[in-house]
Amino acid sequence: MKKTSLILLTVLGAFAANPEPSAFGAGNLDSPNPYGLSSEEKHILKNKQAIEALQKRLLKQQQIVQENRERIDGLQSIIEGLGSKIQRYDKALETVDELNESVERLNEKIDAVAKADQENFDRIRKVLQELGSLIDSINEKYVDKARFEKLESAFLQFKNAYESYTKKSDLSGKSNAKIYAEAKKLFRKKAYGDAKIRFEHLVKHKYKPATSSYYLGEIAYDEGRYKDAIAYYKKSASLYDKSSFMPTLLLHTAISFERLGNKKEAKKFYESLIDLYPKSKAAAIAKKHLKKL
Repeated sequence: MKKTSLILLTVLGAFAANPEPSAFGAGNLDSPNPYGLSSEEKHILKNKQAIEALQKRLLKQQQIVQENRERIDGLQSIIEGLGSKIQRYDKALETVDELNESVERLNEKIDAVAKADQENFDRIRKVLQELGSLIDSINEKYVDKARFEKLESAFLQFKNAYESYTKKSDLSGKSNAKIYAEAKKLFRKKAYGDAKIRFEHLVKHKYKPATSSYYLGEIAYDEGRYKDAIAYYKKSASLYDKSSFMPTLLLHTAISFERLGNKKEAKKFYESLIDLYPKSKAAAIAKKHLKKL
């Protein structure tokens, strides 16, 4: 009996000296469902559970961040692809604008050719009407072979002249610089009809409009169309009044007014020429004209 009591006291003493968890799990904080905890152990368990919850939330946030990063990388690739497409579209739009400008220039050329063709067709129509009347006359009266051959020769000459005129007036496919060079060459040869067509084309397309208008004025002046000459000179001077041909322009303007009987305007231009270009040859000629007014 005493031996049994001694063993029991020894066991109870061991429990009192060593507060470790019992064999049944009481006080085990690592147990899924701990029990038999002291207040301090309960506080530790609560903190442990809070930390585990925070770890789980942190892990979940890391997963979300990773997923978002992957999505952003994907969006960035899409945006870069869209940027490349936009650049290609911009280039395509530039090409379309260039094509539209080319079409517009082509339409202008077509309009010019159509206008020239219409004028030529009107002339042909008039000639054909005259030929029709002549043929009617031939049907009514006897015409000998010599007169008929002369008529046929005149018609062939007109046909060749018309074809040559049409070929010369076709400026499509030529640069404005080449047309300008041709116009000056024709002007020097006094081939005023062909030169006029080219200078008018250049004025319309705004290539050296001041100089081209001056040459149109010179053509009109040489042909005695003084009103037209004055109009062309005025347009040229309004576009650029520092050209080397200004003395000649002022002189021919004054002479044109004089030949039209407007001595007042003629005197004004003679005096302006002398004041602005006193040492020029044109000024010397102007002085002689002033003495006669």
